[in-house]
Amino acid sequence: MERDWRDDRIEELETLVAWFRRRVVELEAQLAQFSGNSSRPPSTDPPGAPPPSRPKRTGRRRGGQPGHEKHTRALVPPEQVDKIQTCKPKACRRCGKAIAGNDPDPYRHQVIEIPRAKATVEEFQLHALGCETCGITTRATLPPGVPTSPFGPRLQALVAVLSGAYRLSKRAIEELVGDAFGVPIALGSVSNLEQATSEALAAPVEEIAQALPKESIVHMDETGWFEQSKRAWLWIAVSARMALFAIRHSRGAKVAQELLGTTFPGILISDRWSAYEWVDVQRRQLCWAHLLRQFLGFQTYDAEASAIGRSLELLAETMFHLWHRVRDGTMRRRDFQKRMEPLRTHVIARLREGADCSSPAVAGRCREILKLEPALWTFVHVEGVEPTNNEGERRIRHAVMWRKTSFGTDSPNGSRFVERILTVVTTLRMQQRNVLDYLTDACHAALHGRPAPSLLAA
Repeated sequence: MERDWRDDRIEELETLVAWFRRRVVELEAQLAQFSGNSSRPPSTDPPGAPPPSRPKRTGRRRGGQPGHEKHTRALVPPEQVDKIQTCKPKACRRCGKAIAGNDPDPYRHQVIEIPRAKATVEEFQLHALGCETCGITTRATLPPGVPTSPFGPRLQALVAVLSGAYRLSKRAIEELVGDAFGVPIALGSVSNLEQATSEALAAPVEEIAQALPKESIVHMDETGWFEQSKRAWLWIAVSARMALFAIRHSRGAKVAQELLGTTFPGILISDRWSAYEWVDVQRRQLCWAHLLRQFLGFQTYDAEASAIGRSLELLAETMFHLWHRVRDGTMRRRDFQKRMEPLRTHVIARLREGADCSSPAVAGRCREILKLEPALWTFVHVEGVEPTNNEGERRIRHAVMWRKTSFGTDSPNGSRFVERILTVVTTLRMQQRNVLDYLTDACHAALHGRPAPSLLAA
């Protein structure tokens, strides 16, 4: 029997309907995406998106619980107290009779106050004297270490800290310096001081850039930036003792290789972004927090993909539960490793199911994860490796907030200041060193032609 043209048409329409159904599922899944089930930032969450997950309520009231250890502010040692006032009662609080004497252990109440700050002004009078022999007039020069600008190294460092550590705008810095110290400063002077500080920090930041590729474990992440209103990317590489920031116009592998070196021998913790694929999979650790969000995202597709996503979600939560016990010291790593063997088998099995499922988007992501599957378990066998990239994301968060209020930088010089001050501030915070004191020393050293203090931990 000959095939009727209408049969061909029906088959064509059925194929088209099947395609449209798959497309509708994909679009509905995209509409269901938010920060909790995808890599989207929380700021892009649509109205009605579920709120960020919070710890489950325990039924206890807020605040300190009965029997908890009391925490009070420690008193300043007596040798650091600037002034002591002795307060004695003059009469008995019951009968009113006069009392005298000394309490060998009086109750100590301390009040901490900051003095009214007033900037000091030092004037240098440069005399110009004429020579009686040749008639030439010679003006005196500034002593070594005196800046040619009207602002000293500590004020310069303060401006950089207010900008880079506290994300104040130039106008806010202008107002704060005027209100707190009585120093009038123009917006242009704020920019000039930032650039002078950037130059003073160039050498110690380069020292970090040379040392970081030699670290054994490095977290990396990147976020959007703008330079002269053009799209750019701010990168971060973090180890246990230092952080390095860089602003580049690329999100590609060349930037990652620039920061880590093409022969990076350590272990890289990151997400699955393609810029990190040049690192051997055996020396990588994928971020399980990203994976968990993707497993939640699988559940917005059809029933088959949703079941796979739910199964992977439960396996990931089991892994985190066991890992937290290892981290808290309630489970030995050897026992943890034994428990992870069957869990790994189940994860691989579910990913293979996902790679063959009917949803193209879910199948593609599962295949991508399977290619990097060994990088899911590096933390199980190597101490010091975390299963998430939370360290990198936490350290870059400050820069993200700065970008939201500053809208990026207006020049390459501005970008160099941002990446250098972020490198310095983040590294010093990690090392628990005073940021203002370090920047003051660096600015002072630059004025005297000396190298800035090292950023490498002692």
